[in-house]
Amino acid sequence: MCQSQRQSTTSETGGWCNTAVATGHATDKTLVDPLADLFTGQTVVGLGDGPGTYGKLISATGKVRKYDAYDGAPYINNITGGQVV
Repeated sequence: MCQSQRQSTTSETGGWCNTAVATGHATDKTLVDPLADLFTGQTVVGLGDGPGTYGKLISATGKVRKYDAYDGAPYINNITGGQVV
């Protein structure tokens, strides 16, 4: 998928390539506490969650019941050790 995209960080289908997933995402850590407060006691589904940083940080607050992260990037399951599928 990504091998044919020599100069691009995205695959032919628009997903981020494995090297870009870890380096191309930005996390606004000032959003973590307000989001955790909003989701307190809830089960959260993160779609397009990239490397799962928001999920990890929000879950670490202990306020959410469960946080499931999904992303369509190729190899995301391998890159995140199964935390994002």
